[in-house]
Amino acid sequence: MKTPTSEQLTSILLAVIALIPSHGVRYTALGLLLAAAILCKTHLQSPSRQLSQLAVSLNHTEEYIREAMVETPRSYSRLTDQMRRLFDVTNTASCIKCRILRSETKVFSWKGFRSLSKDTGERITRFRSLSNEIGECICCVKDIRTAVELILEAEHQRRLAGDLMEPQSALAVV
Repeated sequence: MKTPTSEQLTSILLAVIALIPSHGVRYTALGLLLAAAILCKTHLQSPSRQLSQLAVSLNHTEEYIREAMVETPRSYSRLTDQMRRLFDVTNTASCIKCRILRSETKVFSWKGFRSLSKDTGERITRFRSLSNEIGECICCVKDIRTAVELILEAEHQRRLAGDLMEPQSALAVV
């Protein structure tokens, strides 16, 4: 989904290109912008970049779960289940890294991916499958974080309900 800033940037760039009087220079500038956009998109969706984002997300979520375990000891077992799910995702990410490293030493290398060779189609397929798997891991981490937030909110509601019952029980005694 495009952000308003990227749409505005696209409009401005196309307006600037439209102001170029020579058709040859205009088409050259348009081609260069298109090539730059493709390179940027490829870089942003590269498995190495996605893996680094996943690693950061895993670290933050693990810290969040550990803090939640300290805050809500009654929900320890449910939080432990979420921690176990997080470790499964971490293991999957590690397996993906190993696959990338093994394939770099064999047929699939990132340098070879950059230089277009006869098996570009196979490499693009591998690239997409790695990106999809990493994307699934990122979604799992988001689901885990949401589940932990729901557990914390339920614990918070339980505490509030207990706090509300305290004054009523004190009034009943009087």
